[in-house]
Amino acid sequence: MTPVSGFFDTFKDILEKLEGAGIQYMVVGSIASIIYGEPRMTKDMDVVVSAKPEDAKKFGSLFPIQGFYCPPEDVLIDEIVSRGQFNLIHHESGLKVDIVVCKATPHSILEFSRRKRTSFWKGFEAFVVSPEDLIIKKLEYYREGGSEKHLADIRGVLANTEIDRGYLETWLLNLQLSQQWAKV
Repeated sequence: MTPVSGFFDTFKDILEKLEGAGIQYMVVGSIASIIYGEPRMTKDMDVVVSAKPEDAKKFGSLFPIQGFYCPPEDVLIDEIVSRGQFNLIHHESGLKVDIVVCKATPHSILEFSRRKRTSFWKGFEAFVVSPEDLIIKKLEYYREGGSEKHLADIRGVLANTEIDRGYLETWLLNLQLSQQWAKV
């Protein structure tokens, strides 16, 4: 098994567990950039979840200590209530999954509702952020930190995936991202 195979098999397993437990999710970040754009190396996966405090117990049973680092239930409850984030770490591979609880902003709510079921790995289809919303988030991250990798990811998406330009332009204006968009 190649390292890439192992990574994606592990990520697939984690997403299948979330689905099996009824926890709504969407893949975002670098893995979504790979799906819509250009291949690149990454050792983590970012996932946005729509979770309730009672889901904290599910995370502990889905990701037991024998296979994963998963924060204690009280920490999970705090992060879910505050719409924060936490990590899962797969012990055998060292792969990390950043779990971000969906924010209550108008764009975040709309973004989650627009997630798409798409081919992920070995016949498994996963929920992935829309390409337009991925571009918007990458522009926000670029505005925050200035990392050129976000612009490269956006260019890869634009070169490989059809996007809804009207939707994108509306949110670029609403979120004041036109200056960052000009750099793409």
